[in-house]
Amino acid sequence: MRVVAANKFYFAKGGAEVYLFTLKRILEEHGHEVVPFAMLDERNEPSKYSRYFVSHEDFEAGGPLSSARAAARVIYSLEARRKVEALVDAVGPDIAHLHNIAHQLSPSIIDGLRSRGVPVVQTLHDYKLICPSYLMLSDGRPCDRCAGGRYYNAVRRRCLKDSLAKSVTVCLEAFLHTALRTYERGVRLFIAPSESMRDRIVDHGVPSERVVHVPNTVSLDRYTPRYESLGYAVYVGRLSEGKGLRTLLAAAAIARDVRVRIVGTGPLESGLREEAARGGLDNVEFMGYRTGDELQALFDGALFVVIPSEWYENAPLVVYESMALGKAVLGSSIGGIPELVSAGETGLLFKPGDVEALAGRMSELAADPGRTIEMGRAGRRRLEREYAPEKHYERLMRVYERAAA
Repeated sequence: MRVVAANKFYFAKGGAEVYLFTLKRILEEHGHEVVPFAMLDERNEPSKYSRYFVSHEDFEAGGPLSSARAAARVIYSLEARRKVEALVDAVGPDIAHLHNIAHQLSPSIIDGLRSRGVPVVQTLHDYKLICPSYLMLSDGRPCDRCAGGRYYNAVRRRCLKDSLAKSVTVCLEAFLHTALRTYERGVRLFIAPSESMRDRIVDHGVPSERVVHVPNTVSLDRYTPRYESLGYAVYVGRLSEGKGLRTLLAAAAIARDVRVRIVGTGPLESGLREEAARGGLDNVEFMGYRTGDELQALFDGALFVVIPSEWYENAPLVVYESMALGKAVLGSSIGGIPELVSAGETGLLFKPGDVEALAGRMSELAADPGRTIEMGRAGRRRLEREYAPEKHYERLMRVYERAAA
């Protein structure tokens, strides 16, 4: 089978891209050919199909002309449609598997694929299908205001990076593709990595028979579990709204017996550092952005991983990675997190935003390292049993076959 894999980035930028390359490897190991379609970028992995990639656009920079051009591309990219059609004509794929295509590629590629009769499935890595700003988050809290196609709320609340222009752009994008029925006519099946995502998408009007739950996976052979630890808790991720980091700092102020290392960067970093300094949180250490061996060492030394999210997390890669590395997970009971964390077996859960509960769970895990380590072992076993690459492949093939039929 020849599969076009479309994602706006073709380098390991985030969880969606890590999954993209994991899936590529799994498919190729089973004899399939994966043909990437993305945006040109100097950080991209090499590909013989890069001549079909769309031109690079920096959506964070440029003056009014550049912004107008970028806005038009977000709403409907004629370049992306032409290039995906040329790619299809050249390679003759059996199916197209879309991932994150918004903005840099735009939903125009769905029309291009449909015009060539290519069956299309899409993995929903975020809520872009029903939320113009893709996070269902406003003022740091979960938000459903755009339900029922009320996309104008994204403009009223300046949901995309607090920018009126960007919020207007994504609002127009959502209204246009709803009117054109782009997703309705062009995507045969949507893949939801969590039941939570599936239920929310269906609740917002997507027919249930078109949304299939397929959990994510990781390449187990690339993760060697280390059950010993240096006793600290670690947070790994972006320092941004909705991640529950202020709640984590407040909990660390109560659970002074627990050392916490925060790995990552983002718009909240300076404010969080100042807050920790004001509170005299000498048990909290900001590690900055880490990758490769440095990140691996931080995971290895952790007793448990904390995920204090306060938005509708889908299927966080960090949960899969923590399980693969044999680490217990302390997560908030929101979105897809409780589907992956078996409370009392592979980790513990707490109500999102509940500082006292988080502090208590942190102290509980730190005070009983033997039990916490056994949770990590149980997590690794569960990953091998339920979310292994081979099982993921079997589930995905059923989706492909159904879409092609």
